[in-house]
Amino acid sequence: CLEWTSITCSICGSTGGPLLKQFSEEAPNGAVIALHVNQPDSMRIPNSTYFTFSEDRPTGGGIPAFYIGDNKISTDDVDAMTNLLNQGDAVAGIDIKHEMKGNSMNIETKTKFFENVEGEYYLSVYVLEDGIDGSDSAPQGYNQAGGGADYTHNCVLRAEATETMGQLIATDPSINKTLSKSFTVNIESSWKDVYPVAVIWKYDSNANIKYSYVNSIR
Repeated sequence: CLEWTSITCSICGSTGGPLLKQFSEEAPNGAVIALHVNQPDSMRIPNSTYFTFSEDRPTGGGIPAFYIGDNKISTDDVDAMTNLLNQGDAVAGIDIKHEMKGNSMNIETKTKFFENVEGEYYLSVYVLEDGIDGSDSAPQGYNQAGGGADYTHNCVLRAEATETMGQLIATDPSINKTLSKSFTVNIESSWKDVYPVAVIWKYDSNANIKYSYVNSIR
């Protein structure tokens, strides 16, 4: 799940945040990511990240904007995550673990393909943060419009261990092909409840969505 959001957007607080929470509870082991945009949002993603994501998954002109897998959904589509989870087995799976050493997060991933498949497959690794105060009394740049007195920001994209849409890990992989990768990410001291997520994409330069969703893990 990707959500385009901002502290300046009251609907993001009243509707987007609760929907993001629902999706994260329905897919507790999946990558559920909040992409913060606009000034003066202190969690705002870099311009390079914004433009890379928006090439495949644009907001459509408004926020909150949600993508579940490869599908842009309305905030009324409360069954979208359930529908994605019911689509059947993926062609590849991924596992992830991490440990903190000082201000560095060391991340290890292992990807396995379950069948012979064609095409180019990419791996993205992101660092997210939960539990950020977005209440009415939160510092400027964090207080969420429309969020209410006890609002909390979760699933906030904070850092990337790879390029935004990942690094190429396999071309035309065969069944049981397994790949291990290691990454190190610098963690700012102000980030508290941080954790990595990983996403596998299939790349097709001729497709409408060039990086199609394969699988993910938290």
